[in-house]
Order: sequence, then structure tokens, then C-alpha cells
Amino acid sequence: MEGIRSEGFVEVGVVEYPGGDPSAASVLAEMAHVANRVAQQQRRPFKRVLVTRWIVPASRSGVHRVAGADMLDAAIPAVIAVPGQVSSTASLRTDEILLDWLRAHYDGGSLLAAAADGVSVLARAGLLAGRTVSGPDLSRHPGLVAQAVSWVPSERALVDDGDLLTVAGVQAWRFLGLRLLHRLFGQGVASAVATQLAITVPEPIQQDLERFSANFAHGDRDVLKAQRWLHTTAARGATLASICEVAGLEPRTLQRRFLRATGLRPIEYCQRLRVAKAQTLLQQGAGIDEVAWGVGYADQSAFRRLFLRIVGMTPANYRRHVSNKRRERPLLPSVAGSLRGLAPAPTPGIQMGRSAA
Repeated sequence: MEGIRSEGFVEVGVVEYPGGDPSAASVLAEMAHVANRVAQQQRRPFKRVLVTRWIVPASRSGVHRVAGADMLDAAIPAVIAVPGQVSSTASLRTDEILLDWLRAHYDGGSLLAAAADGVSVLARAGLLAGRTVSGPDLSRHPGLVAQAVSWVPSERALVDDGDLLTVAGVQAWRFLGLRLLHRLFGQGVASAVATQLAITVPEPIQQDLERFSANFAHGDRDVLKAQRWLHTTAARGATLASICEVAGLEPRTLQRRFLRATGLRPIEYCQRLRVAKAQTLLQQGAGIDEVAWGVGYADQSAFRRLFLRIVGMTPANYRRHVSNKRRERPLLPSVAGSLRGLAPAPTPGIQMGRSAA
């Protein structure tokens, strides 16, 4: 597969299938139209967001683009969105043609996004292992119960796990659209779109919209491999040597290309990734000591200093801030179990020579 973005466009490809939610493409297209106009009014360099439709055919001819094909040729989408089902009786096609197509495009660099039952499609494609996700509802998909131990379920409606976005709720596509716009254009454009379309954003969603997001659409395959490994492991115990091994690069080459691709040095990337994970766990009600240990810091003072530098408040103050903004909800047993199963990094602290974060 060639580049992720076509010249002048960022493509968001929405997968359409019998029984799937038909509103996804229209909602995202409306938001993209407003965002493109706002960005143009601000006279800033940008690539237009183009929402396209991809059909899962009844025949075995393969998933194909039915809107925008003349403008995009053979370029693969920067984002692939898989909607949920309209009703509980609808049947989602999860044959190997669709699953292979998703795997191939994910390997090619596409960011994956799914809502509600669409998350189950990514699960069947084997793309959720080691990731934090919103959904799927296992009571509707009992066949995924055995596989569910490989991912971390979240109570949050919107979960941005780097190159994997999962969302739930009645305004799923609006919130997902805002998160994409925040990543592509920044907070100013995303906020303007929310205002113009009268989208009310709850405080927990607002926190998720403003959370650290990594750049995956840079076209460097070796750096992309390293990023995906770091997100799968939450950068626990990552060292410069281990990152180099995954990427297949020498240390100096890795650091130069990683900075160019992501805007961050490997140590900074790992630190922000760990702090973002800590924010998620604190938001879910986990204790500070448990969170510090769970994201790889045996030395709580080192964790506190890093959290304060990146977030602007201590973990304790952040937890109080979150608690004051919404009702307290108990920590999911699955989340507590995932924390207890994590070992701290072999070497606490933030020295790159020994631990990347």
C-alpha cells in the first residue's frame, strides 16, 4: 500500500454494510464540511477532510470505495470507521474479506475507529489485543468472551488509544468526529465545529478530547511499528534498546526519525503515553499508588513530578478535579484486575538509558 493521505485530502472512509448505522457517514461529512470551512477562514495551511463510503458487497469481490474514488485513486484512507448496528436483529458481515481488508489497511497505516457493535468487528479481526477500548457489549457477542481477556474494557464513552478510536453512546459519531478534528486541526477548529453544530460536550468527553494524541499519519513504517508496540504495552519498561529492536533501527537513526515523525523524542513520547494511561485510570477511580505502579513507576515521587509537569496538576488534584466534575463511579473489576496484573518498570524514573519513561 502507498501513502496514507492523498494530496490535499485526509480521507475518512466509512464502512457500510446491511443493517449498519447509516448516520455515521452523514454526521462525519457534515462535521468535516464545517471544519474545512473554519480552517479555511483561519487562513491556515491544512488538508481538507473528505468522508467517503466503502461498501461490503454481497459478492466476494472485496470491499470497495463508492464515493470519492475519482478524487482519491488508489490511496488508502487515513481513517477507517466501522459503525454499529441499527437494531439488535441486524446482522453484521464479518466474513474474512472484511476482516482481511481491515487488517491490511491497519498494517498499511490507517487509523481505525469503531462505534458500538462495530468494535466487535475489530475484535474479530484480532486488532484489540493489548488495547484499551470502549465496548463491545459481550452480552450481544458471547463468542468474544474468551478473547476479551486480551483487551482492557473502559467505562468511558470515548477511548483514544492512538491508532485505535472506540466510542459508545447516542452521540457516538459526533464525539468521535470532534476527536478526529481535534487531532487534525487542533482544539480551536474542533471547538468551533461543536459550537456551530450545537454539540453539547459532557465534561468526561471534553477531558478525553483534550488528552494526548499521537501522530500516526506520518508515513514512516519503522516508526509506526515502534509506536504501535508502545501503545500495546503502554510503554511499560520500554527502553531505547527495545524500541530500536522493534523498529529495526540504530539508536541515532531512531531518535532522529521518531522526532521527525511524531514531534517528540522517544523518551517524551513514552512519558506522555504513560501519563495519558494514568489519567484514564484516575478518571475511572483507581488509587494513586495503584496507578503509579500500574503504569510502571515504583517510585511514586518520580511519577508525581512527571504527572505535574505534563498535566499541570498533581495526580491527587487531578483525581479530585475529575471527581468534582461528575458522579463517582466504582472501578470496574476488569480494570482493577488489569492493574494488579501489571509489573512496574524494572527501573523507575525517566532515564532513557535504562527506561524510556
